Amino acid sequence: MLEVFKTSEYDKNIAVINGEQSEQQYSYGDLKSLIAGRIQYLNNKKENVVLLGGDNFSFIINFFASVYSGKNIYLITEKSRLNDLDIEYSVLGNVDNQAQGTFIPKEIDTKKVVINFYTSGSSGKSKIIKKSLFNLLEEGRDLGLALDINRNPSVISTTTMCHLFGMTFHLMFPLCNGLVINTTPVTYPENVNIENSVLVSTPAFLGTKVKHELDFNIPPKYIISAGSKLDEKIYETLENESKVIEIYGSTESGVIAYKTAHNEQFELFPNVNINIKTDNVEVCSNYTYGGKTVINDKLEIDGRKLVIKNRTDRLFKIYDKRVSAEELEQKLNLHEFVENSYIMSFENKLVCLCALSEQGKEYILKNNTYLMIKTLKMYMFKYSEIIPQKWRFIDQIPMNQMGKINKKLIEHMFNVNLSLPIIIDREQYQDTITYQIFMYKNCNFFDGHFPEFKLVPGVLQLYLAKEFANAHFGLNIGEGQYKRIKFSNIIAPNSIVKLKLTKTDKQVVYEYFSDEKTYSSGAFELTNVFEGE
Repeated sequence: MLEVFKTSEYDKNIAVINGEQSEQQYSYGDLKSLIAGRIQYLNNKKENVVLLGGDNFSFIINFFASVYSGKNIYLITEKSRLNDLDIEYSVLGNVDNQAQGTFIPKEIDTKKVVINFYTSGSSGKSKIIKKSLFNLLEEGRDLGLALDINRNPSVISTTTMCHLFGMTFHLMFPLCNGLVINTTPVTYPENVNIENSVLVSTPAFLGTKVKHELDFNIPPKYIISAGSKLDEKIYETLENESKVIEIYGSTESGVIAYKTAHNEQFELFPNVNINIKTDNVEVCSNYTYGGKTVINDKLEIDGRKLVIKNRTDRLFKIYDKRVSAEELEQKLNLHEFVENSYIMSFENKLVCLCALSEQGKEYILKNNTYLMIKTLKMYMFKYSEIIPQKWRFIDQIPMNQMGKINKKLIEHMFNVNLSLPIIIDREQYQDTITYQIFMYKNCNFFDGHFPEFKLVPGVLQLYLAKEFANAHFGLNIGEGQYKRIKFSNIIAPNSIVKLKLTKTDKQVVYEYFSDEKTYSSGAFELTNVFEGE
């Protein structure tokens, strides 16, 4: 792929369409000029550079300028994670398209160029995964050989290139195989509006599209999904519009296998080999730093066909008995009240975050959480002696930007001793989200406040607005950042209210309301996690 930077042969070929700038086209020659200008800028920067998620066009220029400048590259998706770095670094922001220069080709030892991906991994704890540029180029090239995608489509994405998924499929795959990168932000299905596209996305985005019956403006020719398992029913629905390719792999291992129809088994990529062991699987390929890595999955293999059983790191020992969280979830998800669930070990007990179906929402509104928990526990006892002891209810299991389950947020939900209201539904549009929440009467925050006339305390309304804003927008709003607080009406037990959050560059505005009245409103000031570079 680096051949495009070594000669002038490809200079007139279109490489990128920048959707951030009215679909402006950039040839390889244009990219080389911008990269050269950025290299001059990087001469005065620290040895370690950080690229954040956001503008994918600026990411491309910053990435290759950093490669040719010999910088140590760190890719981070959330600004808050900058606090975890114990090195001196410069953060690279958006690129000035007026800063250009003359690109001087030079040889790059791709095995010595190291990119550090910041990931939560399977444990939910942050860690750095190293990849060489050689690993990324080999992966991008091999994807073109394995996947039946012609050379005409433009590649668009719902994720950032700071993730390995975005880096692999939105940058390396198209550049290694002569496809055009379109950096138009895809935040909603209606943003998919170009002919003959490849949509790189996550099960969370695709699931929302199918669940709410949202239409693509122009259906993509291909959909590539990764990050977590794509539900078979969602897969089958999407196949009515597009050819769907599901990828199995991880940040540590790179791509491992793929399938191109919902009723198929996964097939190993041609240059990937696996060794199945008792407790884990060893993956060998050129996509891994060092040539091999270990993943904690239980797999079965027949020739080159792969069956994914479950993750061994989701097997828990409770009361001296081994229990599979995935198997329990599969049983629980069959109940009419449950749409989806996530079970985990917490303080040596099983806990469950349960996303309710429409029937489940109706039941919990008419009855209470105690009866719901009792009903689900009795149901689960038919399948296992060990069942979740602590439950939380929600409208959907929280996912991170990559479409993986947000384990950190779920742990936080069970760490909070305060009862949390139940999210019944949510509507999102750009930088605004509106939650419909149920303040059920047996929430413990009603205790101690006017026993004869219970209400939702004002301080709790502030707390919940902050928590919801932090979770949805990926912020870290602290105490003392409130302003323009106004309380207009009381919120009584068993009330269903709406919480609207709107984010701007400087603040998040919140409002509690219903069709009849406004209950309270205010704003949180936003402060940057870091200043300068």
